[in-house]
Amino acid sequence: MKIAFVGDYMLSGDRAGKPIVVSPWLNKELEKFDFRVATLETALGEYEDIDSVKNAKGEVAVWSKYCDLSKLKALNVNAVSLANNHSCDCGVESMLQMMEQLNANGVKAIGAGKNHKEAMQPAVFEKNGETIAIIGCCKDDSYALGTLLFATETQGGLYRLDEQVIVPQIKELKRQYDYVAVIVHWGVEHMWVPENNDVAVAKKMIDAGADMIIGGHPHHIQPMVIYKKRPIYYSLGNFHFPDFCLDKLSNTYYPNEEEFKNLPSFTWMYPEKRNFPMHYFWKYYGRLGMISEVNLSKGKVSAHKCFSIYKNGHLGKSKCSIFHGITLSVFSAFVGNKYSDKINYGMWKLRSVFENRVLSVFLKKYAFFKYLNSHNY
Repeated sequence: MKIAFVGDYMLSGDRAGKPIVVSPWLNKELEKFDFRVATLETALGEYEDIDSVKNAKGEVAVWSKYCDLSKLKALNVNAVSLANNHSCDCGVESMLQMMEQLNANGVKAIGAGKNHKEAMQPAVFEKNGETIAIIGCCKDDSYALGTLLFATETQGGLYRLDEQVIVPQIKELKRQYDYVAVIVHWGVEHMWVPENNDVAVAKKMIDAGADMIIGGHPHHIQPMVIYKKRPIYYSLGNFHFPDFCLDKLSNTYYPNEEEFKNLPSFTWMYPEKRNFPMHYFWKYYGRLGMISEVNLSKGKVSAHKCFSIYKNGHLGKSKCSIFHGITLSVFSAFVGNKYSDKINYGMWKLRSVFENRVLSVFLKKYAFFKYLNSHNY
């Protein structure tokens, strides 16, 4: 059995209503697998549906148009995890409706549901007499992930990552199925190395019987390591996450064509000082994704990776795959050790100095403040 796991998948953004253009390489790569699984990091709905609690806090709401749901089938995605910080951005009811539409389109949805019992249910696949159960969960971390709506016994929402619940579940699933995979939303955005507490939890899940851990949320690739002959991908980064437009409240919105032409375009710079709409575009690592390639046979798990890049509606192979592979191998040495925080801080500081003192003097930051001044903001 061959399974491809891809990173965060957002449907619309500034490509709303437009098809995904996939390179021949990526099409051929994904066709090699029996099943393809993604993290669907978006709500489906309308602007008026945006969750009132999240809206009041000024947190970014990410939502896509209903017409773009077909983009999952364009790449033959078989299952998606909804256990993330954006699937409920249009409210729990909207998320439950999205689950119904996904199932109606032949895409299994995991990690969320109308109650806790449903949210923890796995997607099960079978091939050559072997079975795999895949569950999705989200870390309860309001600082790093913002407002999260978790399922309870009587209310709908996300499957919360709780060691006291998920460890026994993994043990039980391992008794029923040949393989168990856990897709988990955790970590801190734009960091190179995972948090040490996430590393500890990942090991506990492997100890309980999980055969692979697939992480996401940082919008940045992070190392893949092998623990007890089982792979842990701490973050696959973004797979298909188009640039998008933000109103002055930091909500995703979809302006008409004329309005879109007049929007200023910036990377994410000082949005809290902004009281005007903008077109947000990702920096390089926000366009880079890692694809987890897992081969399962007779109880053995072999794991590999390759790198994709998204740009202007096109999905293809990264031209820097060898460099990224080497870079992640270097950073894997710092996973779970006492220097991981220093590495993250050091890389953040280096990037900040380079962007704010060099590149952005002429480009991003300069353009941002020039726009503020020219419009008397």
